[in-house]
Amino acid sequence: MYKNITVATSNNSIAGISSALNSLKQNYTTSNIVSLYSKTPLELKDAKEYYGKSFYPGHIVPNFYQTKYEAEQDDNNNNNNNDQQHSIEEKLKIVLRSQQSQQEIKDDNAFNINQYFEGLNSILFGKQIIYSKLLSSTQTLSMKYLSNTKQGIVMVADQQTNGRGRGGNQWVSPMGCLLFSFKCKQSDGTKLPFLQYVTGLAMIEAIRSFPIASDLNVRLKWPNDIYGDNNLKIGGILCQSNYFDNQFDITIGIGINVTNSSNPTISINEMIYNKEKTTPTTPTPTTTTTTTTTTTTTTTTPIYISRESLLSRFFNVFEQIYLTFTKDGFKSLEKRYTDAWLHSNSVVQIKEKNNQYVKIIGLTENGFLKSIECDSNGTQTSNVIHELHPDGTSFDIENLILKKKEIK
Repeated sequence: MYKNITVATSNNSIAGISSALNSLKQNYTTSNIVSLYSKTPLELKDAKEYYGKSFYPGHIVPNFYQTKYEAEQDDNNNNNNNDQQHSIEEKLKIVLRSQQSQQEIKDDNAFNINQYFEGLNSILFGKQIIYSKLLSSTQTLSMKYLSNTKQGIVMVADQQTNGRGRGGNQWVSPMGCLLFSFKCKQSDGTKLPFLQYVTGLAMIEAIRSFPIASDLNVRLKWPNDIYGDNNLKIGGILCQSNYFDNQFDITIGIGINVTNSSNPTISINEMIYNKEKTTPTTPTPTTTTTTTTTTTTTTTTPIYISRESLLSRFFNVFEQIYLTFTKDGFKSLEKRYTDAWLHSNSVVQIKEKNNQYVKIIGLTENGFLKSIECDSNGTQTSNVIHELHPDGTSFDIENLILKKKEIK
């Protein structure tokens, strides 16, 4: 089993973010009733078979309903049942829905399911989506209730109250972040450490697949972070797995700043806006629903790429990369990955090795960071190779130091 977790923080805005998070928790309550949408027809019995089947004693699964009223009535019935195994707050109730309500569609801050499905061309991933405006954590809920389910289902929230980060840190989830977790399967355990790299590569290539973002300065920081302008973190990746029935059941979570402006760091749309301001020939943005110009937004930055279009584009790209990875291994993708990261030939110091200077030269066959000893100028001083495990190493990009990860 392996665990790779990421965290987004900003020293300049921690106080404001903490205040906003506390306000969110005080003024809103997470619901245990969520909606399940499917791009292709899905019967309730099939939804239960794919995502609600219990495989062993104590295996927690969600309950499924045809209407929200049925789920609410079940709440009332359970409140009168004193021998229930789990409290009502712990039970996830999934309502199968064919479309969003008009009220939800008109809400500019709500994730638009129709827009998402319109851009989705994948076969294996993203065709079933669980959505709620506010959840505790898509990753926590997916790990708890969607273990050993059919591959491909995704859970999305507009905001989270308890987003998770690397080493137990908190992931801040302001409005405008794309927050999601999805399921995939893998039978080859040696491939697990590379999944975070595959996911990161897919997100970078998805962003750059939009013409207006083709030259955007988005890069991967090893092992599982996404960075933008001025070495500011804009996103991160979290992978967790369980082993069951000769397969690894994997939950992959991503949080990335899309339309939130300077909160907590910088967003994809803010980077595009800054880039466009310096290009004299760029047409003035107009208000539209397309993904290549702008849409109506409550933020000060125009929306060139929506959360919906980025998520559908991500799955379109991820599916192709994932199939290549599963068939041919990571070696066939390694150059694309290292072309997208920050580190090739970077000279850094290893704190636990008396601040020994090393030059990063790639990845090992096991997915470790590979470096060779050198001096402060990058000139090789020996043939000693250092391999650094992603689960046990933290990369201080500001000070160019590799150090043992602190676990809270």
